[in-house]
Amino acid sequence: MIEAVIVAAGSGKRMGNVYKQFSLLSGKELFLYSVEKFFEYGADKVILVVPRQKISEVEQKVKEFAEKIKVVAGGEKRQDSVRNGFNETSGKIVLIHDAVRPFINIEFIDRVVKGVKKFGVCAPGIPVRDTLKIYKDDEILWTRSRTNLLQVQTPQGFKSEILKQIINLFDRYNFTDELAFAEKLNYDVRWVEGESSNIKVTYPSDMKLAEAIAEYAWGNKS
Repeated sequence: MIEAVIVAAGSGKRMGNVYKQFSLLSGKELFLYSVEKFFEYGADKVILVVPRQKISEVEQKVKEFAEKIKVVAGGEKRQDSVRNGFNETSGKIVLIHDAVRPFINIEFIDRVVKGVKKFGVCAPGIPVRDTLKIYKDDEILWTRSRTNLLQVQTPQGFKSEILKQIINLFDRYNFTDELAFAEKLNYDVRWVEGESSNIKVTYPSDMKLAEAIAEYAWGNKS
């Protein structure tokens, strides 16, 4: 079984306290794009993690998926939300995805799943092309080589038994993604080719970019 945990519990502080995962893109809320794509791919179950006060509202919006989807409350931190979602899974492969990355597709998901089946842990990434600088306040301190650096995306995929070990570390460490925990446990972490269109909507300007991508890809306007 392949299951997906879609993390949609953020508070939207960087979007001006707007729940970005529920923002409309081409007339449909962002989180729904990921839900639909995972089911289109053939996921056996989707666990959607949302703010507690949004559970009833979201359940109504995904009722067409019936018993194949479960809506649960998120936690204070991303790690808490991932744990809450994982606790509802029973599949051999679990994919963790950011709800604010709406432009995934079947081929993209399949690359990650094939990587998980082969290696146990796999995520999409794009080699860094820009020059990177270390800074403090408004001062640039030094340049960091971009050689062998990846911009990692989601969905990040894991064999269930590995993800269970990762979650056991959540109370001891605070990392920004689940791959970092796999690295801490010395697992062989692999990557597959990501896509530049798989943007994460974090700031208001990202929504404008998402609208442009949607117009180009789908031939419509929001």
